[in-house]
Amino acid sequence: MTVIQPNKDSGILKLIIILSSLLVGVASLTIIIYSKTVSVSQDIASLTQSVQNAQVKNAELKDQFYKITDPNNLKNLAAADGLVREVNPQWAFVSRS
Repeated sequence: MTVIQPNKDSGILKLIIILSSLLVGVASLTIIIYSKTVSVSQDIASLTQSVQNAQVKNAELKDQFYKITDPNNLKNLAAADGLVREVNPQWAFVSRS
């Protein structure tokens, strides 16, 4: 007579499957996190470059503004247009009622 016994190693097989699934999940999560980290790092580098370009442009604009509003330049511009500086200006005031 043959006695059929159920497979007793099914507990170990379930443990191996669970651990393998967990390992695959953790590996996938690690890859996703690494990808996001690299992406953010590249975005930061790009934004840093943009900020530096904006700072350079701002410095150039300030330089142009200071050259235009230089007192000597304004005096030369006024003289070229035939303007004279009035020492005692007469102000006209409008009374408000």
